[in-house]
Amino acid sequence: MRNITAVICLDDDGGVSFNKRRQSSDRLLIDELIRSTDGDIYISEYSLPLFSEHSDRVRVCTSPLDDCPDGGVCFVERTDPTPWLVDVGTLVIYRWNRRYPRDISFKIENARGFTLSGASEFVGNSHKLITKEVYRK
Repeated sequence: MRNITAVICLDDDGGVSFNKRRQSSDRLLIDELIRSTDGDIYISEYSLPLFSEHSDRVRVCTSPLDDCPDGGVCFVERTDPTPWLVDVGTLVIYRWNRRYPRDISFKIENARGFTLSGASEFVGNSHKLITKEVYRK
């Protein structure tokens, strides 16, 4: 069992993606994620454009949740992370504070054993308010 940090963006209904695409993006959210983590962030090739200004801090892989090493951080898009939660010790959720169409969802309420350990808000580039929640086992 690994102890990874999974990072995911959700809308107000727990939406992850719609029609195999991200619901939204925000440059300042990515900047905040880079500032708040050490080491590389494991991402999919699909996510690479979001990290174009931080390409030195990312590792592109086929499946970030599978490929992220023990102690690592992975950025999850277009995937419900529930099947991997056994390997997740910290779950970071960025909330868009909006509702978007969705076909993939994730509800933190369904993630057993995680407790909210902190929350903060910041102004995004394309979103007036983004909420960051940190859950730990």
